[in-house]
Amino acid sequence: MIEREARILGCLEDVKLPVPSLVAVSRPEETDGCPALLMTQVPGRVDLAPRDPSSWIGQMAMTLASIHDLGLDAPASDPWTPTPEVEMPTWSSRPEVWERADGILATPAPSGERFIHGDYQHFNLLWRRGRLSGILDWSIGGTGHPDRDVGHCRLNLAVLFSAEWAADFARAYQAEAGRSIDGWWDIYEISRYGDGHMRATIPIQAGRRADVDVDGMNDRVEHLLVEAMRALG
Repeated sequence: MIEREARILGCLEDVKLPVPSLVAVSRPEETDGCPALLMTQVPGRVDLAPRDPSSWIGQMAMTLASIHDLGLDAPASDPWTPTPEVEMPTWSSRPEVWERADGILATPAPSGERFIHGDYQHFNLLWRRGRLSGILDWSIGGTGHPDRDVGHCRLNLAVLFSAEWAADFARAYQAEAGRSIDGWWDIYEISRYGDGHMRATIPIQAGRRADVDVDGMNDRVEHLLVEAMRALG
């Protein structure tokens, strides 16, 4: 993973985006067999309580569209799970929603690869004085369908905030990219939601920076999935 991120940072060396620069990668004998990567510091902090949510979402969308326009030659970025099958949640009172999503994902995945981040969401972005100042964690960046990034960010927005913020992000990204997002990849990313994992880890990641409505998390994600399928037709 260290070697992969180093390679992606090398690909990003000359781009005009706020990304860290690669300084060095350790040799095994230098760090007792534990690989390490040294990169430059990027100013800013994670902002989970934006004063102007519209601007915050708009900047996230604009930056992601810029990443997708880079056209960099990079290794393939593998999806989060090797197959698109949906794991049926035991908590849902609407299993037909997830069964329909599974049926949609049984069709071939649309192609259209570009350079992507791979884990684009608010925990990997830094802010300074209301402006997006850093894009971190390029460990699974590379070549893939751009709407993996869009759907993954939408899922994370619904998990921590609301399905409405996720919808706002989709509209903002489409305006910046000049195209509609692909519903297949949107549904794929949203359906990767694992309630046990996210309900446990998101409050830890958020810390004191945001109040997390854990009890409403499942409903927010399910609502987002319903809306994504409705948009697909």
